Amino acid sequence: MNSRHRGIRGRFSPPLSFQKLLSDKKGSSYFDLIIKTLVVLSLMVTVMSFLSVFTTYLNLNHVCRRVVRVVELEGQVSDRAYDVFYRLKQQTGLSPEMTVENVSYCEDQKIQLRDTFTVTMTYSYPFTIFTPSFAPPVEIRIPMKVSITGMSEKYWKLAE
Repeated sequence: MNSRHRGIRGRFSPPLSFQKLLSDKKGSSYFDLIIKTLVVLSLMVTVMSFLSVFTTYLNLNHVCRRVVRVVELEGQVSDRAYDVFYRLKQQTGLSPEMTVENVSYCEDQKIQLRDTFTVTMTYSYPFTIFTPSFAPPVEIRIPMKVSITGMSEKYWKLAE
């Protein structure tokens, strides 16, 4: 008795009116387009937010390279190197910490011709995941470290 009303699939098949609704595909391509657009937009926003991390790393690398070049030309870690460092910090908006390592100074903090040194800059980038309106933003700190080795290009005549 039920099989007459339920179609050819038997007792557990949905009623014919429900089957007709499922087989009616009018407007389904619009929903597919909306879902695909939302997925593409969310992927683009995610990629663009990660690009800021790479841009920050490139800026940190640029600051380090410029400071290394000044130290190479000056032959010492002078006020000019610190001036370049502070000016680039202000321009890029970064606040890295700078250390000069692996250096053998001759007299008065001077680096002799062809002696090597390493400038290391460290920075912790705050990557914001989301910002709720009722609380502080949820962030992940991404540590960044750039080390560049340079060689002094200045000859210091030492007093004997």
